[in-house]
Amino acid sequence: MTDRLDAINLFIRVARTRSFSVAARERGVSQPTVSRAIAGLEKELGVALLARTPRAVALSEGGAD
Repeated sequence: MTDRLDAINLFIRVARTRSFSVAARERGVSQPTVSRAIAGLEKELGVALLARTPRAVALSEGGAD
């Protein structure tokens, strides 16, 4: 699941649902798998795509561009 296209699709799902857990359930994978895929994509691109807080996920400035 570390494929770039899978990571992009997961990012889109997280951005739409505003939840790592919901995106994971929709894809049938674990929440840590989603988190690692997004973190890998962010590292590869060199930009934070999501702003994470303990209660919410939102697009960061870099993720919205």
